[in-house]
Amino acid sequence: MKFAFLSLTIAALIAPIQAHAQQYDPVQNCIRFPDTPNPDAELRYLLAHPGRVCAAQHPDLAGQAETVRRGMNQGYDNTMRMIGAQRGY
Repeated sequence: MKFAFLSLTIAALIAPIQAHAQQYDPVQNCIRFPDTPNPDAELRYLLAHPGRVCAAQHPDLAGQAETVRRGMNQGYDNTMRMIGAQRGY
């Protein structure tokens, strides 16, 4: 029973990696994400393999700029929420 559970767990962990491995670009030596986005799987892969992902063919520059803006402002926003909560706003 434990062996079956372990086999299923390993298969579940390997499946996303295999999906990305099928998108390997040998010319640029990088991995391409599929056209259908899966943000959670892509983020896990990016964090585990920095510098191994190909640049997008049609990048969403406005989306990238918005993501950077939110990331830069996140600390400020969190601090202001805490100050507001302490003051009863």
